[in-house]
Amino acid sequence: MEIRALYHTGFVVAHLDRSLKFYTEVLGMRVERPPTELEGEWISTVVGYKGARLRSAFVGIGDGHSIELIQYLAPKGTDGTVERERNRVGSSHCGMLVDDVRSWYDRVRDAGAAVTGPPSLRDVEFPWARYAFYFQDPDGNWLEFAERAPKPADSRAN
Repeated sequence: MEIRALYHTGFVVAHLDRSLKFYTEVLGMRVERPPTELEGEWISTVVGYKGARLRSAFVGIGDGHSIELIQYLAPKGTDGTVERERNRVGSSHCGMLVDDVRSWYDRVRDAGAAVTGPPSLRDVEFPWARYAFYFQDPDGNWLEFAERAPKPADSRAN
């Protein structure tokens, strides 16, 4: 038995179309699977809600790992159940490598996202982040953008 790949990270959102706009227009991701409505015995069993009905879409950059955006239609999702603090047990985030953290910081802040930071430089070698910051999508899901030094040819670190 083995885990073969990291497949996707799922975030529950209030409005799928609004979230798709944020992830594609602000973050520059592409829709890898368009919005689909799921219902029936299979999805109810997977998510553990009898009579579940949801809309989901996958966004990403084409590297094999996607972000699944999920809007629960039944049972209707509720606001306030996600812990907004990054240091709370059970909190989560999706980290991504970017080319220029400082420019991305300005872009997501200017788009109205809640951000930590500003990013500052630390003198570390690969694989550690030299610059990084956290920010929230429109539904409060945490994301992290990090920039690091180039990967040495002999490194096996992720």
